[in-house]
Formats: sequence, C-alpha cells, structure tokens
Amino acid sequence: MFVLSLLLIVLTIVALIDVVGQPEPVVRNLPKIVWVLLIVFIPLIGVGLWFLLGKDWSNSRIKLPERRGRKQPRTSGSWGPARGSSSTTPPSPSPSQPDRAVSSTEEQLAALEREIQAAEDAERIRKLELEMQRSDPPADDKLP
Repeated sequence: MFVLSLLLIVLTIVALIDVVGQPEPVVRNLPKIVWVLLIVFIPLIGVGLWFLLGKDWSNSRIKLPERRGRKQPRTSGSWGPARGSSSTTPPSPSPSQPDRAVSSTEEQLAALEREIQAAEDAERIRKLELEMQRSDPPADDKLP
C-alpha cells in the first residue's frame, strides 16, 4: 500500500511539473490552471487525464508509437521484420510519414474552407451565367 501511495505522489508531482512547464498554446482541451487544479484535487484521475488528454505528445522527448491503419498488414517496423517474413527488401514507408498533403487540424480546416469557398464561387458563377442567358435577346438568324 505504501508503494502505491508513493507512486501516486511521484506521478502527481511529475504531472504538475509537466503542466507548469508546458507553454499555454501546447496544453490541450483545458486551460493550464484547470489542469493544475484537477491534478491537485483529484490526483489519480487528474494525472491520468493529463497524460491521456492534456499533454501534447508530438513535441515531447518521449515518442509514442504511431498507429497503423487496420487495412495495412504489418510488414516491418521499429521492432524488426514481421514474423515469418524473410524478405530482404527495404520496408515500405509507413502511412504516418510526411507523404500526406494535410498534416494538421488547422491545415485541414483551411483546406475545407477553401473548398467551401470554391463551391460557393462556382454556384455564383453558374447563377450569373443563367441570368446572362435569360437577359440576352435572342439572336436572329438573319444577318444584315
């Protein structure tokens, strides 16, 4: 029981130091002061939530393993070749490498806004063309 209490105290201190040391824009989901209060007043839940939801692991020295899609079987990775594979070909790039055109939520939102604006512009152009066709007098086949 003593070991669990000591572990909780150590994790609480580490989480508090981590929250305070993070710049404000990097902290996710809640303001820093709310995370500190949550960790202090509800240590077990607060620490767990901080490390799961509040901490931005992309800028951390600790790198989490990247998730692979379910449709692609594991051929190779950081732990070596997959079981039963004796292939000597180099591993194919993982889907998380920067082959993607959009890499962040902000860029995705900006791309979506551009797409919406382009669709609105195309609709406006279509309506203007229809108005022009209606307002143009019919051309006579007889030329002077």
